[in-house]
Amino acid sequence: MKKALKWIIFLISILIFLYAFSSSYISESIDHLDYVIAIGVDSIENSDNFEYSFEFANISSFSENASPEDSQPIINKVSAPSISGAINILNSYVGKQVNLSHCKVIIFSDEVAQKGLLPQIASLMNDTQIRPTVNVLISEVTASQYIEGSASSLEKVLTKYYDIFPTSSEYTGYTSNVILGELYDNLINENIGAVAILGRTVKSNKEQGQNQEQEQSSDQSQGQNQEQEQSSDQSQGQNQSNSESGHKNISEITSQGQSILEGDRGTENIGLCVLKNAKDIGHLTAMETLCYSMLIDEVDNFYVRLDYPYNNSEKIDLSINALSSTEISIDTNKENPIIKIKLNLTGETLNGLNSLNYADTNVLNNINNNLKQYLSNEILNYLNKTSKEFKVDINGFYKKARKHFLTLKDFKNYNWAQKYENAEFDVEINSDIISSRLIQNS
Repeated sequence: MKKALKWIIFLISILIFLYAFSSSYISESIDHLDYVIAIGVDSIENSDNFEYSFEFANISSFSENASPEDSQPIINKVSAPSISGAINILNSYVGKQVNLSHCKVIIFSDEVAQKGLLPQIASLMNDTQIRPTVNVLISEVTASQYIEGSASSLEKVLTKYYDIFPTSSEYTGYTSNVILGELYDNLINENIGAVAILGRTVKSNKEQGQNQEQEQSSDQSQGQNQEQEQSSDQSQGQNQSNSESGHKNISEITSQGQSILEGDRGTENIGLCVLKNAKDIGHLTAMETLCYSMLIDEVDNFYVRLDYPYNNSEKIDLSINALSSTEISIDTNKENPIIKIKLNLTGETLNGLNSLNYADTNVLNNINNNLKQYLSNEILNYLNKTSKEFKVDINGFYKKARKHFLTLKDFKNYNWAQKYENAEFDVEINSDIISSRLIQNS
């Protein structure tokens, strides 16, 4: 009897192990899957459907012997009412099962964002294959155009670019590492607005070459005198433009959404898209994005260009670092909240005139004062834009404000979203600038 019982237990144990590990025998290999690395969403005129662009990873591009053609993106487009419907259609087309577990970025066109992103974002959040750490980007052009322009010969594997470009916020401040999970939480939170990475297309080297060929062909059809006059005018205009742009920060040059870049890649990611009620309500320039990054402690190092303290026609470049986290305190006792912000910064000069004595503390003090005034004005302008123009708290100040209330009900009755529109700001900057010339001469 005992022997029979042992055999029964043994057989049951075998059946349990076979059932538990049966999935490993039917798991699909890499040859049976198509891995999506980017998804683009565009609207279709006079249609309730959306155009979904799926960029696939070319497995052959991971080989050491891969050619440049192997690294080119593979893009398929599907018209469907939802992302799940698009995937279902695509599965019947590509012949392999579409897998989203390696998706790096999701791109929405500006037109889609202006209509509302919550249904799309909620659908993506409910997809178990989509990771909450995937980046979300709003493109000023169509999402398909952005994806097509993202390829570059600098990266053999495009997934590396999608992994790296959001982290540039740590050393530039001109963008932000916006991920799907945090975006969704902000979209459903009535106290805070949301932001997404802003993307646009730039003039690639190939397009520049085509434009130059067209210009040369057009010039040849005109008279020689007209060619010389046009060449002279263009030269003067370029010199004047270069002279003017040389005295501006990148934030000022790109303030109107105009790109100053030209290269192998046809896209750039500078600025942020502001969302309220899950809809696109405006964009932040490079400098405004830097202010946003400083207030949330996302940027470790950044550069600014200021007037010389003794000669406004000359400029000085500074490398700035944060000494500590941004200090934020909020007074909710008055009718309108008072938000006090304190930044502790340090940095060094990157260039300078020979006529200036950097050993003189007065020179460095004047540079310090110029930096404080410049950053204070920029941060105040940014905060007034978010509160008075956009009327939305995108920096999450409400987290500090709700600490002054005993219950969540009391904070809800305070109506932070409306109070923030009339908030007052007090910005204090402590900075300590040293001269790199003193270090070089020591």
